[in-house]
Order: sequence, then C-alpha cells, then structure tokens
Amino acid sequence: MPKRTMGPFLQLAGLPAIDVAIADDLDILERMDLVNSVLAEAGCNCNGHAAGHQRDEYWGGDLSELVYRASAHEISYVDTDGNKVIGIVSVKLDTLQVEVDGNNEICCWIYEES
Repeated sequence: MPKRTMGPFLQLAGLPAIDVAIADDLDILERMDLVNSVLAEAGCNCNGHAAGHQRDEYWGGDLSELVYRASAHEISYVDTDGNKVIGIVSVKLDTLQVEVDGNNEICCWIYEES
C-alpha cells in the first residue's frame, strides 16, 4: 500500500506559544500529550507497530523535539551570497502533517516554520 499524508490536524490550531526556556515542565509535557492524543485519535501508529516491535510507542523523542522546536529558537545558515545569517524560527504545530505507510505507521513529519 502506498504512503499517504494525514493532517494538518484541526485540534492543533490556535494553540498559545510555549517558550520552553521558561515554561513549566508540566506545560511542555501537556503539549506533547496533546499532540500524541491528536495523532492517536487519527489512527497513527509508531514505527514497528504492525510487527509488534514498537520503536518509540508514544513518539516521545519526536514529540519532544517538535514541542521544543515550536518555541522560537535561533538557527544559522549561509545565504545565497555566502554570508552567515542568524534567524529566529519556530515550528508551526497547526501545519503538522505526517506521512504514514499502509499500517498507519508514521514515516515522516511535515511542518512549516515561521
């Protein structure tokens, strides 16, 4: 069965920003749990689910990274003129999509950054 894309997920629209540098750990964990719940509700599974060998059943590493990247953070890149540039970006969780395989196992995270 071919891969397909799911999302964006309406439940993630309009969420207030979290600054992970100053946020309470519980707020960060609740945001991770919300994303997890939305994905579970959509029927998404972790890698290895169909074979009974889940790699990361609750996407802990991936969701932690997404939530941390949703907080504004610095990146550096080289522009077309070869100049090093510092930018501030954040993942827009309301644009989150996932690519899933025939077992609804997530293969790829897709999102926009500000």
